[in-house]
Amino acid sequence: MLTEAKIKKLAVKPKRYRVYDDRVTGLQVIVRPTGKKTFYLQTRIGGKLTDIKLDHTDNLTLRAAREKAGEKLIEIKNKPTKEEEKAQKIKFGEFVEERYTPYLEASHTNPKASLWILEHCFKDLLKIPMAELGYDDVQKWHTKNKGLAPATINRRIGSLKASLEKARLWGFITSNPIADWKKVKVPKEPVELLTEAQVQVLFEVLAERDKRRWEQREAYNEWRRERKQETFPDYDDLELRFTDYLTPLVQLVLNTGLRYGEAINLKWADINENVITARSSKTGSFRYVPLVSDSIADLSQLKRLNEANCGKATSNIFVDDNGKAIKSVKTAWNNIRRQLPFDCDFRMLRRTFGSRLVQKGVPVYHVSQLLGHTNVQTTQRWYLSLNLDAYKEAVRSIDDFLSV
Repeated sequence: MLTEAKIKKLAVKPKRYRVYDDRVTGLQVIVRPTGKKTFYLQTRIGGKLTDIKLDHTDNLTLRAAREKAGEKLIEIKNKPTKEEEKAQKIKFGEFVEERYTPYLEASHTNPKASLWILEHCFKDLLKIPMAELGYDDVQKWHTKNKGLAPATINRRIGSLKASLEKARLWGFITSNPIADWKKVKVPKEPVELLTEAQVQVLFEVLAERDKRRWEQREAYNEWRRERKQETFPDYDDLELRFTDYLTPLVQLVLNTGLRYGEAINLKWADINENVITARSSKTGSFRYVPLVSDSIADLSQLKRLNEANCGKATSNIFVDDNGKAIKSVKTAWNNIRRQLPFDCDFRMLRRTFGSRLVQKGVPVYHVSQLLGHTNVQTTQRWYLSLNLDAYKEAVRSIDDFLSV
């Protein structure tokens, strides 16, 4: 280990030589034939071994040399490489298009949602160089979009935060500028669900739709018979109570609590002994959900309808008249919603299923598993407040106690 005394006693030799310090890696004194003694720091920069001159021993004490060497090492460590500097110059939009999109498409089951958020919701950020993208830019976006629901804001900034974290890990930025972003508090509100009377109204509207379609099919087949043309499958002969996929889809979600995406993508192979294997693109997991008798009957009828329309068995459960898996029921479902005196969407059907279980006294763990919640606390937060009968019974026990 070097000391001030040892440095002063270093002998002058015909050739330059080095004396290393044991305290700071790379710190050394180079003694020249002229007698000049100089502090140097030897380290690798970009993979190349480099000597960095600090100062002559006459101008710098050993303690100061050690401090200066430590500062240099930190500075070198934090300095980005040429590759990192090049990466940090690209714009956020280029990063999303060239690096993040291929990653999402290769590793995520549903990349479109995250990409839509980045490309449309944060389109003003796409033009900013990665190294310049900061917390203030996101704060400005938040202020501009403060009218959005808290959950929507959290979901969108969460997607942005995830992309920037990948950029940090891949060396495009040195730190995630919104790593410390706090989620907006989402106020707890009563869960929206349908009453049994509203469920009845919903199926009356669906039945009216099927009745109209039934009459249209009969009229069209009669028109074709008069012209000696081949008719379409007759719903009476098939012993059906509906005319396409919409009614059984609504019934299935209401009776199983499946998410809309889980239900619409179901295949016949996913049903075994009247139990559905539901695969979630949201959580990447699967669960088993038993079918009730109404849904079993509906699916049996739907299978006959699909085969009659297509002339062969289909792999997907919910298909159009040509046997192609349906991607959306938005048009048909919105026509139904406009006829209802109350709001209704597929999430409300799913929540109604959960509320029915809770009100029947099904253990919350079983409800959580059937709904596919990754955390039972989610079920407790949204559904346990629905068990009003249990609360009334608890309060009634106080009346019984006071009356004694």
